[in-house]
Amino acid sequence: MTTSDGHAAGAPASDPHPGNLTRLASHLCDAADVGPLADHVDACPACARAEAERREIERLLRAPGDEPEPGAAPALPRVLAAARARRRPAPELPAFAAAFGATAAMLDVVLAEVNDDLLLRPSPVLTWRLGDLVTHVAAGNALVASAVAIAVDPPVAAGVDLVAHTERLLRWVDGWPRARVARLWRDGIAAVAERIRAEPELADAWVEVDGLRLPVGSHLVARAFETWIHARDLGVAAGLTVPAPPADSLAAMADLAAGLLGALPARAATAPAGAVRLTLTGPGGGAWLVHVGGPPPAGLGAAEPTAGLVLDTVEFCLVAADRRAPEAARAAISGDAALATELLTAAARLAHP
Repeated sequence: MTTSDGHAAGAPASDPHPGNLTRLASHLCDAADVGPLADHVDACPACARAEAERREIERLLRAPGDEPEPGAAPALPRVLAAARARRRPAPELPAFAAAFGATAAMLDVVLAEVNDDLLLRPSPVLTWRLGDLVTHVAAGNALVASAVAIAVDPPVAAGVDLVAHTERLLRWVDGWPRARVARLWRDGIAAVAERIRAEPELADAWVEVDGLRLPVGSHLVARAFETWIHARDLGVAAGLTVPAPPADSLAAMADLAAGLLGALPARAATAPAGAVRLTLTGPGGGAWLVHVGGPPPAGLGAAEPTAGLVLDTVEFCLVAADRRAPEAARAAISGDAALATELLTAAARLAHP
């Protein structure tokens, strides 16, 4: 955010050089060199936006209690890492792929904040390390790219699932430095962005990816969901507070998850089944009528809900990502408690590596 005079929001009014870039320069350069740099940052809209965005992201990602001293120079390695992360601007994407772009930018920022040692730690996914999650996200993006006839390297085998392609890609990148792996991931995003900018009608084209047949636009929402969750996995391991995606991105993710819930078959023949009014609160929220236990029998139309479930949108998404146990979710239940609980259990079944 910026103030009306173009300075980053939150900067002390008495600080003539409020940006981190110019503050760093004041510690590394002669005083005579700092003024022109500060003037440029103030006068250049692109620099001002970049500095304001960086300040907001750093605030959101800062570990609890890790508040810098007022006016202190940022650590040089931290600034350089952030600069490297920003080397390639985020690709422009049509509105239906906004969540895909937003969460890719989020992962990019988190990667700039973590060190090599952290990437060697175990991840919450299978036997993979935290650093392997970047390759995993790249593999998922490659499956979508291949489904819309974008050439990827290594090629995606016909009918391969996400885990199998991830394992192949992990062997492919074995021994690569982290920057090269990140470049592979970013190149995949750029290739998808280029195609859907050129052919926005692809949003409604149905393709099968990892055994799931959906419109391309929905697959990109699913990719955004996974990218956010793995950015969060890295952030949690690093002690960073990773913010939720923007409200419109969360809304797209929640809508996709709610729709997929209604298509899930019953967990067991004796499991509760019926209609639940699902209400998600907070940014990205909304209301859906979800039939638990598979679609209602043909000819019956929409069933009246016999249960209600209310919880925060992020909380619901974490359950759907298997990052929050259904029984630990902070939810309000009305009506048939067993049926509402079954919906939460079903949401956790949406998660897969």
